[in-house]
Amino acid sequence: MTKLSTFGRRAVAALLLSALPVLAQADVVRFAHVDGEGDLLKNPYWTYTEVFSNALETATAGKYEVQVFPNGQLGDLESLAEQNARGSLQMVGGLGAGHLAAYAPVASVLELPYSFPSLAVARKVMNGPFGQKLADQIAEQSGIRILSYLPTAFRNFSSSTKQIKTPEDMKGMKIRTQQVPIHVKMVESLGASPTPIAWSELYSALQTGVVDGQENAPYTMLMANLQEVQKYYTLDHHLVNMVLITINEDYWQSLSDEDKAAFKAANEEATFAMLGVITAKESQDLAQMRKAGVEIYQPTPAEFQQFVDAAQKPVADLLAEKVGEDVIDELKAAVAEAQAQ
Repeated sequence: MTKLSTFGRRAVAALLLSALPVLAQADVVRFAHVDGEGDLLKNPYWTYTEVFSNALETATAGKYEVQVFPNGQLGDLESLAEQNARGSLQMVGGLGAGHLAAYAPVASVLELPYSFPSLAVARKVMNGPFGQKLADQIAEQSGIRILSYLPTAFRNFSSSTKQIKTPEDMKGMKIRTQQVPIHVKMVESLGASPTPIAWSELYSALQTGVVDGQENAPYTMLMANLQEVQKYYTLDHHLVNMVLITINEDYWQSLSDEDKAAFKAANEEATFAMLGVITAKESQDLAQMRKAGVEIYQPTPAEFQQFVDAAQKPVADLLAEKVGEDVIDELKAAVAEAQAQ
């Protein structure tokens, strides 16, 4: 038998390798959030990304690989919003209307206090024509498309100094807010002094008395261990914690119809999982807060109306200056229709 030279063997090997099918490299989807990781029950965004990643990769036979960056690895929410608008991040979990309002003022309509009577109504409104129209407007103005609205829970006020039963109790208090003009106006209208503080600094600010209180949903309180530095919690339900799953608009439009359908289906599965975890845990979250020594107060209907009367009109007037009265009227009409159904 004739022996091949070293050169000949290499040539045959190269020929055989060239005949093998080439495996396509997966398209990477960069997805960032500021939540923790590893525990699906304690970290809702980890629940979302785990389900979303598996569903998308399975539906597209590995065409897409989701790379998740938790724990604020790529920056705070303001930074993530900028990266999402720019396109260096394809997807972000956890942005709120206030973050998007810097790019698309119309998003501020979701910050109108006491506008949703229940989470069920909020979900119906945002998954209906109003929510779709708003998503299109925001995408056009900001370059960020809302893939999913997540009305997860109601935001409520907490305090380390006294129980808040009416707006009168808030006078003179320093309440931490996000750097969002609508939130600042709401707290001012309720008689307190709004103090914007970064999320990463909130625990120490409450612990040291830089601020007396803050406002967040129960699961958010526990995520940051704020029950350790707050004594009172009032279920005033001033805002729905309307967190968002967003995707860069240019990236979205670059997808084929088939791939868009896969993204939407994966998002629906992940949304269902995340909302299910949060909803199932809410009573446990409140119980855990009570166990930590937090006194939880439910305002009477008359007390609740005092909050509405104090905050809603001043904020609506400010909103009208920014986005016009039409979008506010559309939101109110959508809420009324959802309630009637």
